[in-house]
Amino acid sequence: MAKLRGVLFDYGHTLVWFPNFERTHLTAARNAQRILKRLGVTAEVSRIRTLVESFAHPKYGSVPNAEEEFREVFSALGVRRYGQEDLMEIVQQYWKPYVWNVRARRGAHELLTSLKNMKFKTAIVANVWSGGMNPALQRLDLERFFDTTIASVNVGFQKPDPRIFQLALDRLELAAEDVIMVGDNPKADIKPAHDIGMATVRLLRGPNRMEPDVVIPDFKINNLSALASVTNASCQ
Repeated sequence: MAKLRGVLFDYGHTLVWFPNFERTHLTAARNAQRILKRLGVTAEVSRIRTLVESFAHPKYGSVPNAEEEFREVFSALGVRRYGQEDLMEIVQQYWKPYVWNVRARRGAHELLTSLKNMKFKTAIVANVWSGGMNPALQRLDLERFFDTTIASVNVGFQKPDPRIFQLALDRLELAAEDVIMVGDNPKADIKPAHDIGMATVRLLRGPNRMEPDVVIPDFKINNLSALASVTNASCQ
């Protein structure tokens, strides 16, 4: 492995985790449900979750921004009369639980401090909306460690699309062989990073920990603290 100069991180289930992920999903949908009811539409929580997921992570085409996503939800549920303030409120209220119910992975601060002291460039590449991620990073005192953060909803494409990884490399001004990708998802994180020439580290935590490898990662770790041995070795 070449000498590393940068580290890309996945966000959810890698840098951060949710003590009760299912409850967070339910709270987000119920928040949206209350606003929809005020707008004259009754919708089951399960229906709201399905719609948001389908529009947030389309199988084909570009990823809509947060407002476009909920315009699609409104249209699908028959909401015809609403204002811009209603749209912004449902976006904010839907994402609120993801900001407040999230926790930093154990060892994250110590690892990121070490990477910064060693002059590594760092970035986050995430399938998420920046309005749901960046406030959480600020609250957890993690944002200051990153040179850039890339959220799929804001850039219009999502992992495993190689463009989102290349965008991170471009912003860091590094080549793929100089960077290692750390993530928990073998399909969205590990394979696409491997395919464009990055070294990879799979974190065996969270809901994807039992998923089979698609490609063999360069390293497997059980906690973020173990990444230090990888980055330290690359500097010797």
